[in-house]
Amino acid sequence: MAIEKLIPEQLRKLTDDSLFDFTASNELPPADAYAGQDRAVTLLRNALSIPGTGYHIIVLGKEGSARIDCINAVVKELESPNSISVDRVLLPVRGREAAFEETQFQPGGAQFFITTCRNIIKATIRGKAKSRRLQLKTLLEKYAGRPRLSGYLQWLDDATSSMLAEAQPEIDIRNAEIHELQGMLPVLLHTGREQGTVCLLESFPEASSLLGTVTVERQSGRVRINSGTLIQSSAGFLIIDGRRLLDNRAHWRLLREILKTGMIPLSAIPAVQTGQGGANINLAGAIRLTSRVILLCDNSVMDALYDADPEIENVFPAVAEFESEMERNDETCITSARLISSLLRKYNSLPLDPPAMAAMVDVSARFTDCQHRLTLNRAVLSKYLREASMLAVQAGDEIISRQQLNSVIAQHKERVMADRRDALQAIINGETRVELTGRVIGQINGLTIVGTGIQSYLEPSRITATVRAGEGAVVDIEREASLGGSIHSKGVMILTSLLAARYSRHTPLSLVATLVFEQSYSEVDGDSASAAEMLAILSAVTEIPIKQELAITGSIDQRGQILCVGDINSKIEGYFRLVQLHGNVPDAGVVMPASNMRDLMLDDDVVQAVAEGSFTIYAVSTLDELIELFSGMQAGAEDDDHEFPAGSFNAQVHASLKQFSEEKKHEHKET
Repeated sequence: MAIEKLIPEQLRKLTDDSLFDFTASNELPPADAYAGQDRAVTLLRNALSIPGTGYHIIVLGKEGSARIDCINAVVKELESPNSISVDRVLLPVRGREAAFEETQFQPGGAQFFITTCRNIIKATIRGKAKSRRLQLKTLLEKYAGRPRLSGYLQWLDDATSSMLAEAQPEIDIRNAEIHELQGMLPVLLHTGREQGTVCLLESFPEASSLLGTVTVERQSGRVRINSGTLIQSSAGFLIIDGRRLLDNRAHWRLLREILKTGMIPLSAIPAVQTGQGGANINLAGAIRLTSRVILLCDNSVMDALYDADPEIENVFPAVAEFESEMERNDETCITSARLISSLLRKYNSLPLDPPAMAAMVDVSARFTDCQHRLTLNRAVLSKYLREASMLAVQAGDEIISRQQLNSVIAQHKERVMADRRDALQAIINGETRVELTGRVIGQINGLTIVGTGIQSYLEPSRITATVRAGEGAVVDIEREASLGGSIHSKGVMILTSLLAARYSRHTPLSLVATLVFEQSYSEVDGDSASAAEMLAILSAVTEIPIKQELAITGSIDQRGQILCVGDINSKIEGYFRLVQLHGNVPDAGVVMPASNMRDLMLDDDVVQAVAEGSFTIYAVSTLDELIELFSGMQAGAEDDDHEFPAGSFNAQVHASLKQFSEEKKHEHKET
């Protein structure tokens, strides 16, 4: 490919508002909860349909991709009208202090059982033998076919009858005995439902929120459990925010063991003090985990959990991955418009007119950094919609206009610029040295990005290179100063290989090149500056000065191919803002990888400047194209004998490296 000077039509892809057949967006049917997530929802539906317990699920995706809404919608869709969850009760175990075993009742049955047991104990304390006997008889008859309940009731009968037998005709039961009786009361764990499937969200998964808390009243001896979400979601689903689990690895280990064993040890439930003088207690026994866990993760959380436990897939056998983007075409633009309309309804915001909707779809594309993709992140769209609605309300309008939406977008950009204006002014004032005019040997302007999305911003980087005879290496000063990340270091290593393979194939590479991001005081990572670094080295090797009005972003491989990078729009716009602020920068522009052309969604003012010829954007595919742009010389193609044309830039690189090699040989002979 040849160097391509981009025209305005290539700098963005705008949505035609004629695509939208409405006067106001509230005429559109709402988007369903699954919009753009068909594949993930199919996997989720299949996983949630598997009966029984123990089949837990990871839902992978970025925050804002409507994972929770989709999960709730699928649970509701799969819900059976006959589904119930039972009451869960802990029964004290005879002969074992603070030991309990679980039993279950049909919804509502637990309350009757516990209330009757409490009344039996009250009757005993008050010396009402007949009342005690009648209530016990009722329970024994009702639960005659349930050995565990019958055994417990027999124990309760033995304890209460013996206490009555030992008491005087009046009330003479000692406090210790009362305490013992109260300690025999069943403990309610969970109240069931007669229909419906519960699906809870746990945003702060700590031991007390997952398992609950246990207290024992000092005076009465009665045990109480305030159940956590793992128990509250019995026979249903519990959605857990995986990011929070990593805040405390102990909580993750506890949850992992519960999920592996399918049992919740009662001893793991935290004991707390109450305002009524409660005492701590360690319960013995365990209860079954009857809920299924849905763990929300993004890629970084997923990687961290796998590093902590490579067998996590045995605990979470199903993974449903949610998309953060969808392909952009007329059909998906309509889907995006319905999604946007649904968000407006959700927040009681005013509707959009067709031009405003077209602009909002363009914003959706910009968030993906690609002309051909649309974001599915509802959170990032919502903030623009709500602010635009507020402007329309303040203006007394009933529909949001494109002008109002553009005002909101401009306000967001201005907030970012406000944060960076001092840094850019420091460049203009010369406090931070970035040269925008003239030609300099071994120096080039690179483009680095801080932040993400529309709120990301440029930090221009003056990259310099020096060379000398040596053992054949490129020294990364950022790495030596512990300011370089591993990906940046990999990119620098590729430069050594490219230099040797391209220019010094038959002779040892006998130079040391040193690279640095001048006046950079934070970590540098990524390889998007490697093409700039290569050009700076070649300029230093040949002592041929290169243009400073052009800035460059792009990665380079061992074959000299220029590769695509991220945040291309923010980089171009950031450099454009710097040139605007500086003023009087003839021929200013940005050089970018040709493979990034499909990603361009640039602002109006950049497109206008390109149309007027005051700013230029070039797309390149090879190192030779870069050389010609920045040096103004012919790069020179290598012939079959691995020679470059005389007088070409590449010929001068080859000659300079050969001279370094000769100097190194001479140095070895002298020693």
